Amino acid sequence: MHSNFLHRYDYRRRLNEADLLDFIAGDWGKLAEAQKSAIEEMGEYMAARSSLPKIFIRLFAYDFAQTFAAGDLVWVNMSPDTHLPPEVKYYRVIKANQGITPSSDNSAYWQPLTTDPRSTIVRDFVVDIALYRVVPANSPVEIASQFRQFYDDAIAWCKVYMKNERPTQLPQEPPGDRGILIAGGKDKAKYGGSSNNDRRNSYQGW
Repeated sequence: MHSNFLHRYDYRRRLNEADLLDFIAGDWGKLAEAQKSAIEEMGEYMAARSSLPKIFIRLFAYDFAQTFAAGDLVWVNMSPDTHLPPEVKYYRVIKANQGITPSSDNSAYWQPLTTDPRSTIVRDFVVDIALYRVVPANSPVEIASQFRQFYDDAIAWCKVYMKNERPTQLPQEPPGDRGILIAGGKDKAKYGGSSNNDRRNSYQGW
């Protein structure tokens, strides 16, 4: 598992960056610790069913001075204007490189990804748990209660996942070509008995 599973723009699901900075008092290290703790807590539930390194994948921010190895996953904000919403793009490193800008023009080194390589359900719940851990102590009761509800919803989903039951009220459905299959209940066979291959009632939201 990796503490850099999230990037800074993921938190905009709940807070704009100015409010986020208020939450963490400008301390990005505090947020990194909260993210690490959130991943560990979710991992305690999910480890029984899944390989955690395949879920909480490592995601690098592009840095001109950094050397990237083949297979690394990298994100870059393509919007140069900090006053505009970020335009985050994701790439997989094809060939180790340093200082080569991620783009389709450098296809020998970078593979553009059409979607976020992470499970967006897991990503969003990590955000909710991490933010709950950094809610300022002097926050209004309404704010503290709202983030507590986000946290409770995330943990409730983890418990459902651990028990191999069908999750409900998911925050969003990620692309269907990747992620973890959650097998739900099995229907009875048409003519009595049961069939282990009958998946008509299975949940395949991921």
